[in-house]
Amino acid sequence: MKKVLLSIITATMLFSCTEKVENVVKLHEGYYAFCGASGAVPTGNKIIVQGVEFEEGCAICPVLPDTSISNLAMEGVSPSWGKVMGTEGQFSVEKDFEFPGNDGSTRWDGKSVWSLYHYFDTSTYIPQFNPTTMSWEMMKPGNRSFIVNTDSAHTSESNMFCMPCQIIDTTDEGIILAECFGPLNEAAVPLRKAIPVKSGMKSITAAIEGKPYPVGTPIPLMELGKDLSTLNK
Repeated sequence: MKKVLLSIITATMLFSCTEKVENVVKLHEGYYAFCGASGAVPTGNKIIVQGVEFEEGCAICPVLPDTSISNLAMEGVSPSWGKVMGTEGQFSVEKDFEFPGNDGSTRWDGKSVWSLYHYFDTSTYIPQFNPTTMSWEMMKPGNRSFIVNTDSAHTSESNMFCMPCQIIDTTDEGIILAECFGPLNEAAVPLRKAIPVKSGMKSITAAIEGKPYPVGTPIPLMELGKDLSTLNK
């Protein structure tokens, strides 16, 4: 319960810097994909997030059963997700809150999940891919900040907050893995508007250094500058 409260407080501080979170942020109970410590690779497709087009990335993320935080305003179109689902690739958190493509069901079928937010401090261990051993292991998150430079994949970032994921594997150690699709170099917040990430911004991630397109978002949010001026208009 202490970790859940810390996660809620952390997220509230992060999200409320620039916008009201009422009726947008909602707690999710159950399975979700934690992508905060993952990197991503380009799919070669374009993804539309809240009406804005970005390059699309794919992240492999562990699936965990816990309380997480969701964004009801997230919706979009992913061609990669469409190929998985055999549809046109539309996704909407508000429409399918429990898990993407659920058609109103609230029972998890072990096939898809949303990638949602949960805070893990550096005293905890979470499933991560260890590039040294080339295997998924329980490791401490590499919570860190970095300066965005979109000229390089390793200093760019990806947004995997409230993106659709399909379950692809379970390791011998019982770690469930999901393949998630989201935009490259797009900020996870503000919640109601898709904003491109720009070089020179300071960003945060839990991914260890060296991963391409680490999942994260810029801080402080006001570094997004003029792009935020139309948020609540």
